[in-house]
Amino acid sequence: MRTLVLLFALVAASAGAVTIENLTDANHLSGPSVKQADVDGKALAVVRWGLGCGPCARAMPAISEFYDKEMKKDARVVFIAVESWNRPKDAVLDYLKENDYAFPVYQRLAIAGEPKAGGVPFAYVLNAKGEVVWQGHPGNRTFFENAVEEAAKTVVLSPDAALTNGLAFEHNKDMARRLVPGRNIEGALMQLKSRARRGGAAGEEAAAILARCETWGTETEAAVREALATMPSKALMLGRLYMRTLPTKAAALKADLAAAAQDPATRALASARQTLDATRAKPATTPNARKQALTRANLMLARLDKLEGASEADLADVRAQWQAYADSLK
Repeated sequence: MRTLVLLFALVAASAGAVTIENLTDANHLSGPSVKQADVDGKALAVVRWGLGCGPCARAMPAISEFYDKEMKKDARVVFIAVESWNRPKDAVLDYLKENDYAFPVYQRLAIAGEPKAGGVPFAYVLNAKGEVVWQGHPGNRTFFENAVEEAAKTVVLSPDAALTNGLAFEHNKDMARRLVPGRNIEGALMQLKSRARRGGAAGEEAAAILARCETWGTETEAAVREALATMPSKALMLGRLYMRTLPTKAAALKADLAAAAQDPATRALASARQTLDATRAKPATTPNARKQALTRANLMLARLDKLEGASEADLADVRAQWQAYADSLK
């Protein structure tokens, strides 16, 4: 068991479910730039449109509002608008500037798993596994927004990711380094509540950050309880994160996780999950690094096959994730 846990700590590489070709500075027209590392492990929302397309122009204000109010503030979601008609760059930039659109805009992108569109405007949403959860006209705002929210629920943020990641704010900047899952954030939350009561721009911003933290806590606790019956290692990994982050709220959850925390096989699988999540932030970028990472992954798979005493469903799930990671290195 000790050897297995130590091996988990050795692996360092990244496996994103969605890959985007031509995601270069030359193809970036406007708004925040997006890197492949930003997409790995996240939900992806894409709108394809064309400059001069009437239906596209009519849909853009709602898309922009949804991006400004929701998507750019959610660390689980990446949004890209692709100008698919490849109009002259200056003309596209003039249009975006004239309408004050601030979302990421690219041209000439090839996105793995993208459904075929009959024309523009066309939108689709991929979850963290690269699966299409919705496709259609972006003007169908309710369907679009619901699909983004459902896809976001499949994302597990790295324990090192600040809860403020993705939030655009000018005040409360100290919270970016304090609101990190895995650290006790309760003192910071008390300060935010005090700031929110004062009102004004800083208070509204504090309230938005508090809402983000509350959503994280609610969804994380729900995910722990949902996983406990069939995926105890997943429940243990997320539960430990929750208990370190919100300790005074975690008493009941700690009691529910007691049995899983005492089981050696479950602890080993929880370590495997946590290590695999951490590797997504450390891509193996050279051929030699990928070769070494694949060797270690195959050794990991062999050792997982020898692990005894774990829940069959739990072990199968962890093994499948490591296998997908190994396959991505080939």
